[in-house]
Amino acid sequence: MKRIGQILVTVLLAPFGIAIGLLVFCALGLISIPMSIRGHFEHRAWLRAMHSEHRTITPSGITDRGQSGTLIVDQPGWGAKAKYCWWTPDDLDSLSPVRITPLADRIESLKFKLDADSLPLDRWIYDTYLSRDSGMAYLVTTKRGDLVATQLQTDMVNLKIIETWSAPVCEFSEQNAG
Repeated sequence: MKRIGQILVTVLLAPFGIAIGLLVFCALGLISIPMSIRGHFEHRAWLRAMHSEHRTITPSGITDRGQSGTLIVDQPGWGAKAKYCWWTPDDLDSLSPVRITPLADRIESLKFKLDADSLPLDRWIYDTYLSRDSGMAYLVTTKRGDLVATQLQTDMVNLKIIETWSAPVCEFSEQNAG
């Protein structure tokens, strides 16, 4: 009899549990829609600002110039999904105040310490080249920047590629400013 009671309770309560779970899931989905839309419009406004400030260039614009320089492949987010490609006519190897190391090595070092001073190369590149306020690099693409950079380097062998990760740099800059 006790077993039948447990089964009856389970059969009666399971649909309510599923319904509550679905309601919570839908509510979270509805809450995320405005944030997603806001992020989309902020990104579009940033792209328009880059264009109006003459800080964009097409891949063919780089090859047409036939000019060497450096391609900066930046990960602006905490996940490694988005990779932007930037171009500067400068030779970052000779101008960098710190030794240029592979991004994987710099990320590995963050396992031990993550603060405002953790990524000096990435901070310098962000402040000097990528920042909306003080940057000098030209935005090439915000989609598949790593592939675009590789293709450009194939077309123009004298282009160098440096990978950066600006997410922690921007995060700590905002924390220090606020």
